[in-house]
Amino acid sequence: MRNKRRFNKLTRYIPIRWRLTLVSLGVLILLLSVLSVVISLVAEQALLENEVSVLHNEAHLAINGIKNRFFDLDQLTYSSPGPPPPYFTATAATLAHRLYSPGTNAAILSTNGSVLIAGSQSPFIPQEVTLSPGRVQQALAKDGNGMNYVLANNAQGSRQLVVLIPLVSGFHTVGILQISTPTAPIDNFLITLRSLLFFGVLGALFLAAAVTFPLVGVALRPLVDIERASQRIAKGALSMRIDPPLTNDEIGRLAISFNRMVAQLEAAFRRQKQFVADVSHELRTPLTALSGSLEMLLIGADQGDTEASRRLAHGMYAEVRRMHQLVEDLLVLTRLDEGKIILRADSIQLDTVLQTVYDQAQLLARGQEIRCLVEPDLPPVRADRDRLQQVLLNIVDNALKFTAPTGLIELIASRSEQDAVIIQVRDNGQGMPEEAIPHVFERFYRADPSRSRQPQQSGGSGLGLAIAKELIEAQKGTIAINSVQGEGTTVTIRFNAANPPEQPKHPDMRD
Repeated sequence: MRNKRRFNKLTRYIPIRWRLTLVSLGVLILLLSVLSVVISLVAEQALLENEVSVLHNEAHLAINGIKNRFFDLDQLTYSSPGPPPPYFTATAATLAHRLYSPGTNAAILSTNGSVLIAGSQSPFIPQEVTLSPGRVQQALAKDGNGMNYVLANNAQGSRQLVVLIPLVSGFHTVGILQISTPTAPIDNFLITLRSLLFFGVLGALFLAAAVTFPLVGVALRPLVDIERASQRIAKGALSMRIDPPLTNDEIGRLAISFNRMVAQLEAAFRRQKQFVADVSHELRTPLTALSGSLEMLLIGADQGDTEASRRLAHGMYAEVRRMHQLVEDLLVLTRLDEGKIILRADSIQLDTVLQTVYDQAQLLARGQEIRCLVEPDLPPVRADRDRLQQVLLNIVDNALKFTAPTGLIELIASRSEQDAVIIQVRDNGQGMPEEAIPHVFERFYRADPSRSRQPQQSGGSGLGLAIAKELIEAQKGTIAINSVQGEGTTVTIRFNAANPPEQPKHPDMRD
């Protein structure tokens, strides 16, 4: 665990470019090393088996040239030992003599592994290798296909290949032919081969490092751009963007997502600044009015006039209520943004909801005519009754503010063709310009801010429609607005029916 912590602490300060390069080169080193070892072992095995095959062929040629022999090499499998035939020693000595050469030495062993006829001691012939009887028996028992060989060192320490061939007579092994030859040519070839493999692997690593490091740098360039952009964004440059790479891979998608995140962050900061500015502006007007009224009371501007004092108190109370409503609206929006507002959705009938809104709107009307038109047999909708009433009353209140005392406001509920229920609030008031319609659901937006923000005017805080949109959408509904300046405004709310009505049966059908 301690070593792992040290390793993590060490690699923490290594750039990812170097880490990826080192990991790639490490994997390449492992693969090339394993491949080199496999090639070396396979080459060594192939050369040894080829040399064994050559020695076997030489033994066959030598024994085929001996007349009146009592054994042969046709059956190479080691069988049960038997007594040697007459004249075995002389014949075996002749066979060993025929196999002597500058590169080969031969000896004859008994079936138990002891030496019967020693090899040549000539300085022009490789020195004989002496094997223990146990090793001879072990080598013969290891492989029964006649390709029995071992690698051993002679008295001078030189490695030799020792081939053991059973001498069979009458289905019994009567002796063992031992042929030995130096492995120096094979060893020299293997040294050359391993050197070539080593320098080849080394060259491949240098070439891979020279190619991998720039390629990793090119692949990670978008990450470097993202790092630099994030540092500049942290310092306030929210308009900073990076150029996404042309490749459609993980890094390319990361760059695109980063740009989207920064754009959303910039928009959020812009909305926050605008929100703070709008709230400050909204609070400044009532606070100014309160400050002025209190100052007048403090300096005795009412001169003891009870009616004047009452008017000042009434104005201050109105401003306090205005600030209270603004704070309540802000709290509702905050809960909506955080997803903490509790909606008690239930299956409700719209005729009762609209009747309640109609009754409350009559108390707010300043001479306007209000109508409530509800299509019979409307299906229920799933919504929060209190929140829906709040939204409808807010919309009706806005319609009353911008409709002349002789105007008309209609509450209409009907069924659409797609198993949905439509609620509309229509008025024939001032309406609004076409360019203002896309922004009416934005917070603190007013189509005529210069007029509506003045005290004693009909404009509100600019949060009513924003709250209405959030509440309706939170209840799986939709809200839209259509307005023509000078003709009126229509707000449309759409809910899916909780229980879609059944299709009417054909008159000729019977239950």
